[in-house]
Amino acid sequence: MYRRAGTRIGCRITLLVAAALAGCDDAPAPPGPPAGPAAEAVGAFDPTTAGTVEGRVTWAGDIPVAPAFRAPVSPLCEEATGPKREWVNPNAPRIDPQSRGVGNAVVFLRGIDPGRARPWDLDPVQVELRDYQIHVRQGGDDGPFGFVRRGDAVALKAMHGVFYSIQGRGADFFALTLPGCCASRGRVLDHDGVVELSSNAGQFWMRAYLFVDDRPYYARTAADGRFQLPRVPPGDYDLVCWMADWREASHDIDADTRLVCRLTFRPPLKVKQRVHVGRGAAAMADFTLSLDQFDAVKPTAP
Repeated sequence: MYRRAGTRIGCRITLLVAAALAGCDDAPAPPGPPAGPAAEAVGAFDPTTAGTVEGRVTWAGDIPVAPAFRAPVSPLCEEATGPKREWVNPNAPRIDPQSRGVGNAVVFLRGIDPGRARPWDLDPVQVELRDYQIHVRQGGDDGPFGFVRRGDAVALKAMHGVFYSIQGRGADFFALTLPGCCASRGRVLDHDGVVELSSNAGQFWMRAYLFVDDRPYYARTAADGRFQLPRVPPGDYDLVCWMADWREASHDIDADTRLVCRLTFRPPLKVKQRVHVGRGAAAMADFTLSLDQFDAVKPTAP
């Protein structure tokens, strides 16, 4: 499925107006305090009774292949005539062929009372735009995911001298321009949920995801599929495994260049199971994913 979108003149006007409105030296907003219930119920966490949730995510069946995209650095405007390069699919599954472990999936807990959760102890998130890719930096991690405390600001920074325009969709809705090297912006995220980051300037392959919450119970799976969620208060919770789909749902074609300028992926897979965490105990929980589960996810409305 595809749609035609835009013209070369319209593209130039859009980019110039966006750059003028944005400016090139906006500093990121300072991190704010957590909003809502978490701000009102800090201090009830009891580390002496806390347990751990740990397990592994594995793949069943044939390992899917996600081919790279081929496109110029910008399918819009004057850059459309440049040479085509290969761009790695940002949602390509990372599955170890020997262990069948699924790396870079996201696992998190739902149903924890904010007043009983451990204090937020995850590093701040910075989104870096370099070589026409979105890199989410958090602590020592550099990848497509970041975990953000609700009410905090995320810094977005251009790392080389090209025009970037980034949009957020999902739990938050925004567009920010970064017109050149070292341009920096900030965005406060104050709604729980997943924010999908993508290019608003034609680099259709660019993608990253920010998970916004009051509670810090999120983890990325390691290369072998293992994960651990520490310092969990005793109780019964929903454990969710989230994995982005690498397959295309639809795309837009630029009316002038006849190149893809925007792409929508199929909805992510979310698998849930119930876990019980005892006082000071480790709860074990494993997930087995397959292509059939992805095929069963209902498409979202266009």
